[in-house]
Amino acid sequence: MTDYQLMILGTTDVHAHISLYDYFMDQPQEANGFILAGSKIKALKAQNDGRDIQTIVVDNGDVLQGNLVADYAVGNRPAVHPVINIMNEIGYDAGTLGNHEFNYGLDFLFDTMAQANFPVVNCNVKNSAGEYIFKTHTIISRTFADGRTVKVGVIGVVPEQILIWDKAILDGQLIVDDMYEAAGHWAGQIKGQCDIIICLCHSGFDPSQGEIPGLENQVHLISTIADIDAMIFGHTHQQFPGGDYSAVDYVDAERGTINGTFAVQPVSFGTHLGVIQLTLTYGENGFTIKDGKSEVIGLKGEPVEPQLAAVNERTHHDVLAFINSKVGCTSHEIESFFSQVAPSRAVELIAKSTRSAFSARVGTAGMNIISTSAPLKAGRDGGDDYVMVKPGDITLKDVMSIYRFPNKLTALNVPGRLLKEWLEWSASAFNTDGAPYLLKENQSIAPGFPSYNMDLFYELDYTISLAQPPRYNHAGIKISDSERVTAVTYQGAPLDDEEIYIVLTHDYRANFTPFLKDDAVSVVPLDDIEVRDAVSHYVKTQGVDFTPHIPFKLLEDGRYLIKTSRHAQTVAAHYPVTLKSQLADGYALFEIDTKELRT
Repeated sequence: MTDYQLMILGTTDVHAHISLYDYFMDQPQEANGFILAGSKIKALKAQNDGRDIQTIVVDNGDVLQGNLVADYAVGNRPAVHPVINIMNEIGYDAGTLGNHEFNYGLDFLFDTMAQANFPVVNCNVKNSAGEYIFKTHTIISRTFADGRTVKVGVIGVVPEQILIWDKAILDGQLIVDDMYEAAGHWAGQIKGQCDIIICLCHSGFDPSQGEIPGLENQVHLISTIADIDAMIFGHTHQQFPGGDYSAVDYVDAERGTINGTFAVQPVSFGTHLGVIQLTLTYGENGFTIKDGKSEVIGLKGEPVEPQLAAVNERTHHDVLAFINSKVGCTSHEIESFFSQVAPSRAVELIAKSTRSAFSARVGTAGMNIISTSAPLKAGRDGGDDYVMVKPGDITLKDVMSIYRFPNKLTALNVPGRLLKEWLEWSASAFNTDGAPYLLKENQSIAPGFPSYNMDLFYELDYTISLAQPPRYNHAGIKISDSERVTAVTYQGAPLDDEEIYIVLTHDYRANFTPFLKDDAVSVVPLDDIEVRDAVSHYVKTQGVDFTPHIPFKLLEDGRYLIKTSRHAQTVAAHYPVTLKSQLADGYALFEIDTKELRT
């Protein structure tokens, strides 16, 4: 019986990285971007065409936000969005929506996706009238040299949490079905129309989760749907097949399957390309899968197609002009290398900016105001994923590095008893004493803890004990009754369980955090203020030459390991740290003395 070869190429979480240029670092790079991924895609397609291997190219979402190119596109509205322009040039066959596609509102989403020369599919998001906002599916036909045609169905899903994360702009406009239910339903609907079904699943793989409906990360469930043959997944910026999942009993790391379904998660930013190679046979019921293999290809150093770079050239120059406008200046480094454990001007600047914006509009007299900020850039996406602003001019680019998300300032009335829970959640970013590393891995699935969930509360003073286990997991779900946070004071007085404190945060935190759903929490009416705009205004009017502090102290003395950027060596003299070794992907290992942190 003749074998047929079908290759599925997939990208995910590219986040508007197009150019072979790092705009934050202001230098060329060769590790990521649609130009790099697209060059590899085109090379593989050309190779496959000469060997009668049929190719399908898909994207798994989160393409419209996350890079300075995205900010340029939102602010300047070019005729064709730069991301869609390059995807059209690459020749994608289908794409789906990630959660960040919704960040700028539905009008921007619809206008931008209408520019795509490929179908955008999603089968779990509807408008308020119950109508799907995009095509539920598409069917792609590929004909082999002998004239036989394989039909490949493509569906896509996105987490229900978009209604929480972007509540301010989506509330009342959308209905979002459970991903597992929607994927199962639509895979069943199109099964009779196609031979192979691909699910573009903008969701992560968290083996620690159970079968709870509405989970953010549902790959472990969706992979059990019998009608789905292959999956491209993402959202958590990790790699599958890869070491993060090799010990899971229903994973075949060699073949690249989850519950028998071929799957890839090609990291993020266009650094990797997902490849699913399927061997098909043809019988009376059409094509079926005989065998296959999934793998992820690293793209750093791969040859670049000049045509793709040429298509992006105008955008590249326009983005440089946009981001290099001066906002202010600094006589100090603004960086986030040790921002989870030591004072950081980059993190505290955000808190100062939001407090200033709130005060200008509402005032602070007679109020218990607590401003918060989290280490947003602390290495989740590589060794250059840190704030790095040198003394001198502060540009728009630097402001966008300091605050990378299009979030809105939100003020919450929070009783002291729930504020204590918030503190405990943030303190759960630390490992328990005895672990070699001070902090949990900066990942958004268990057992990690993303730094962007580790809020610092700048008007409080408090201590954190590493001897106690964490009370919360990475997602704000209570997992124990332990007490890490003690001696909490506000303006010198102990935190009062019943007192109401106005906590300044952002819309994502306010809408997502489970314990802030308590009826005792309410929102303070406030004008629409983007946090990034508040930071920019503060830099322009008040500058950044303050002395940063950190509001907590660690109780335990010890020397612990911290993984941070290799660039941290340039400021290491300002911290009680010692460089231990250089690691892969731009990271370095430092030892930190917690006793000296307190002095």
